[in-house]
Amino acid sequence: MDSPTERDALPNGASQRPSVPPPSDEGSAELRGALVAGIIGAVVATAGFVIYNRLEEDHREALRRSVTKFVEERVAEVRSQLKF
Repeated sequence: MDSPTERDALPNGASQRPSVPPPSDEGSAELRGALVAGIIGAVVATAGFVIYNRLEEDHREALRRSVTKFVEERVAEVRSQLKF
């Protein structure tokens, strides 16, 4: 019985299979890092949601105002830099 490498070999000794480099670990490392970052982000978002829901209404409103003001300032800053 021929081995897989003997069956794939041409008469001149060359292989019928194109040489394919082995998969690199760079892609799997990036994927693993993205997955960990996503899980951490989900945990932080969930904790923030739980804490926000436990706040009293006046604290929620103060937080909303401060976040809205912060976002408006950043948007104005980006617009001024891009000159929209």
